[in-house]
Amino acid sequence: MSFKDRSFDDRFKDMGDEAEGHFEEYAAKKLKKGVVRYGLNRPPIRMSDLPTRLRYTPDYLMGKHFVEVQGFGKDQTFKLKHEKLNSLHYWNDLHPVYLYVWDSTNERECMLHLFELDKLIDQGKTTLAAFPEGKAYFAFAAQDIFDAASS
Repeated sequence: MSFKDRSFDDRFKDMGDEAEGHFEEYAAKKLKKGVVRYGLNRPPIRMSDLPTRLRYTPDYLMGKHFVEVQGFGKDQTFKLKHEKLNSLHYWNDLHPVYLYVWDSTNERECMLHLFELDKLIDQGKTTLAAFPEGKAYFAFAAQDIFDAASS
């Protein structure tokens, strides 16, 4: 069963750990910058009870921006929930938001500004889908994400 088809509770157990570990290494070795854990990391409260802007607080704080970390795997599809994208725009109004993307299948990574995802959406380079619990998401092809990060 693919990750996206697992229940939210099952996905929640593994969500983010691998990608966040790679980001911390990337920040230290490639960016040579310090990072501060900022967002919520499996708190002992029901996330669904929180307003979406708090639920989707970016994962890390750096001097010049926030970083939201997300990975994807075998299906080579980067999936971003609609409500998460909207919340990240709120945070971007406070301090620029970048996404660190980890592709575990091909062991590659990139960082791109939130607005690069908006451009891909505007260009029609995404499809719409929903997770099993009904949350809508934008599905981006992996190569489109990596191309946008390198442009």
